[in-house]
Order: sequence, then C-alpha cells, then structure tokens
Amino acid sequence: MSTSGAGDSVARAAISDAAQRLGHDDPFAVVDDLVGVDVGALRAWSGLTSNARQSLSDGTGRLVDALGPMAAGWSNPAPQRVIHRQREAGLAARDVLGRQIDAAQDVISTLESTRLSAQAEVTGAEARILATGWPPGADLLSWAAGNGALPVVSATIGGLADAVIRLRSRNDAALESLTTTLRTDPAEAVDTLLADMHATNLEVALPAGPGLDPPAEIDRANLDHLAADLQSSDLSVQFAALGVQAALDKARADGGQAQLLVYESASSTSQGRAAISIGDITRADNVVTKAPGVSSAPATMSDGIGTAVALRDRAEELDPSARTAVVAWYGYNTPLGAVGGSPMTPLADVANVAAATSDVNARVGGVQLVEDLKNFRALAPQDARFVGIGFSMGSTVVSAAGAYGADFDDLVMLGSPGASVDVGSAADYPGTVPEHVWVGSYDQDPITTGITDNLAGALNGLRLNQYQPTAFGPDPADADFGARVLDVQSNVPDPSVHVGGLLGWVVNPLANKVVDLSAHHSEDNYLSGASLDAVASIVVGHYDDVPVRPGR
Repeated sequence: MSTSGAGDSVARAAISDAAQRLGHDDPFAVVDDLVGVDVGALRAWSGLTSNARQSLSDGTGRLVDALGPMAAGWSNPAPQRVIHRQREAGLAARDVLGRQIDAAQDVISTLESTRLSAQAEVTGAEARILATGWPPGADLLSWAAGNGALPVVSATIGGLADAVIRLRSRNDAALESLTTTLRTDPAEAVDTLLADMHATNLEVALPAGPGLDPPAEIDRANLDHLAADLQSSDLSVQFAALGVQAALDKARADGGQAQLLVYESASSTSQGRAAISIGDITRADNVVTKAPGVSSAPATMSDGIGTAVALRDRAEELDPSARTAVVAWYGYNTPLGAVGGSPMTPLADVANVAAATSDVNARVGGVQLVEDLKNFRALAPQDARFVGIGFSMGSTVVSAAGAYGADFDDLVMLGSPGASVDVGSAADYPGTVPEHVWVGSYDQDPITTGITDNLAGALNGLRLNQYQPTAFGPDPADADFGARVLDVQSNVPDPSVHVGGLLGWVVNPLANKVVDLSAHHSEDNYLSGASLDAVASIVVGHYDDVPVRPGR
C-alpha cells in the first residue's frame, strides 16, 4: 500500500536501504503491516455482533412477556422456571457479546490511530531527509557521510524505525486483548442450559426456588455469622437473627435470589444491622438500595421484603433486557423499631421515642449507608446504575447519604418528613444532579407536612429533644427544594372520622390526622400502583415515563 505517496518513491527505497544497513528493521515493511490490517472486516463483524446482541435483548423481553400467560395457564411452576433460566442464559450471552463488542471497538480505534500515526511518521522522515539537500538517486548514507549530514540522517532513520515498532507493539497488544476476550463463547450459558434440560428431568434440573441460576456466593461469611447467632444464648442476639433469617427465607421464596450483604449482631443496646439483596448484585445492571422508616428493625425486616420484590419485579417488567437487584437495607438504628434486638414494647425508653422526632439517627445512618455502598459497588458490575430509595425516615437517611457522597444515579424520597438538616436543596448532592432527585409525597400523608416539625417543637419545649432549627430539614416536595415531584395519588381511600358533641371541633381534626397517618403513610402504599410504576421507571432510567407535577 502507499504511505503518503511514498510507495515507490526513491526516498522510500533509500530510507529502507539505509535503515537495514544501520541495523534497523525495514520501517516501511512495518508500516505496510500496520496499514494492511483489515479494519473494515472488524468493523463489519462488530456491526453484526451488535445486531445479535440486540436480538438477544429483545428475545429476553419476549420471554418475560410469556411468564404472565404461562402462570395463568399452568399450575406447575416448572415451565416458568425454564423460562426464567432461558432469560438468564440469554442475558449472559448478551453480556459476553457486549464485552466483545467493546473490545472490538477499542481495537478499531487503536488500529486507525496507529495507521494515521505511521503515515505521519513516514511523511515527516521523508521531509527531513529531503531537507538535508540529499539528491534523490544518490546512495543516501554515502552522500550523508561525505556532506556532514550523517548525524541527521541516522537520527531520522533510527527515530522512524523506533516509532513504527512502538506503533506495531500497540497494535499487537490491542489484538491480543481482543483475542483473549473472544475466547469466551457467548453460547456457553445457552449450551449449559440445553445440556441440563436434555440430561435430567425438568423438575430435577431446575432450582427449587422461582428459578434463577444460583447467585455468586459472596455472602458466606455473613451467613455463617447469622447461623452462629441463631444458636446464641443472648436473647437479643437470637431474636434479631431469627428476624433476619425469616427475611432471607421470604426473599428466597418470593424473589428467587437473596444475598445477605450486611450482617452485624444485635445486642442489648443495638438493633444490629442487615441488608438483603433481592437479585444477584454481581450481575445487576441496576442496583437499588432501599431504606425503611421508623418502627423497622432487622428483627422485623421480613416486613420490607415484599416491597423490595415488587420493585425488582416491576423494574424487570419495564426493562426485561436489564437485571435489577433491590437491597433491603436495615443498616441504621431505626427509632421505634426495637430496643436492642427485640421489638419495641410500651416500656421502651423515652429516649427512643424522642429519637423519632429528629434526624440525628438518620444522619448517622447516612454515614453508614455511604460506607456500605462502597462495598456494594465493589460487588456490582462496574457500569451498574445505583439508585437510593428511602421511605419516611429512611428517605432522610438516603438524602443524608447523598449529601455525604453516595453518588446515586437517582435519589428517591418517599413519604419524607424532610431531607435532613444537612441538605438545603436538590443541588446539595455531589454526584447527583437535581434532575435526578425525585420525591413521592401524598398530600393526604400528614408526615410529609409540618406535623413532624410541630411535634418536635413540642418535645423541645419539654426538653426531650435536642434543639435544631427543624426536626428533619426542608420538605423535599416543596417547590423551592428543586426536586422532581411524582404526580401520583395514594392507593388507599381517604378515610374520615366524625365525632359529635361539644368537643367535636377539637377532636375531629386530630382524629383525622391519626387516621390519615395510618392509612396513607406506609411503604406498601408508596410502592404500589402508579407510584410503584413511577419509581420502577426511575430505576431503569425510563425518565419520560415518570409523571411529575410542580412542587408545593
């Protein structure tokens, strides 16, 4: 091939001859190797493979669409399990092809860059040789030696030879990397599934749960710790461990896969800590961390598994080509949840009650969440999206974590009493732009109004709560906060209470607030119906499908 018009030039022949006499490889032979690589064929392969990857993504979506009719028509869950495994095999093949396409694009970029660089090196060397005054046709080295130009000529030829060798080394390294990546067969997961189905009975071949391949065992140490606590003679330790085990059992039964990502023992003074991932975090495209509100604790965390499963399932329905893992994170000391490892009783101390009327526990929890997220990110794929979702005081925790550097791709606050006193607006989250800060706030939910701040003020007057300007910080649903407010309505009817008599005008408003609190302020209410759809759309990045309205 021609390089800068030098293919048959006298200068090229002279430089080639001189390089070899000086002990170098022929630079033009190296250059011909560089420009002779068929980049077009590699680009065509990349295009075909991209189409195959898209077909796999589309196919997994159709498999998910089949699950509903199959569940309605078959009482035996085995066919559904097969569909689940086929989907997982398709997604595994898609991921392999994605890595191979990325590697091919890197090689294409390298080959094109080295080709241009080689041509530039040749053009520059020829120009420097001609600038010495060398008469084309004369023996280059003999002329240079007789005319005092040998240092320039030698340096030019040596520089060219070294430069093209370095460029060839870059090409070789890129091609070797691509070769290594291509050694992984994208059909391996599919072949394994087919071999299982042919070799064994369907019921035996499939896992006993709702049917996904076993997740990577990344939680063995936590599971062993939990097993030991289940045998503890300390009732606080054992009670909390029983609650976490119950949550794990529920997660496995309802969600298929469960990983105990965090586990710390309870004690007489600590609720303990736990986090369970619904779905395999090591293969997730979307990782959600969901923090609960007051009255929650590891001892009762099975109560929060249902919403985690519902959110994971809805997210994967909206985007069947992406895996979602939802981590039920019970990682902070939740007021009104437990005294030590045991649930709250009427004898719980006043300090625990007072803790429910400030964001102190939530801010401490925010620090703990940031640390746990570092571990979650180390387990998840490098390009996984991370979404923080909190309900009630859990929203204050997630907001505080966002302010402390959690770097959420999206941050969602549901039923929030406030964004914490360390946050002034949606612009106060480094790593999360205001357009990706979301708020779900039902107008009938008294916790999202000023009732919590009013209660905190009353406790301040009784000296039961450390004074701070507001109990939980600004209302994130306020227009001035700058978040995107979900345009969704409560999923339960609005109840009302009417008390007659002379005191009715006093009792009725208070009674209705209590009834509203019980009816509307629940995690189940915020993660069902249209609100669940909106949150799941955020999780998978379908932002155009999220209904929003102006803030208060």
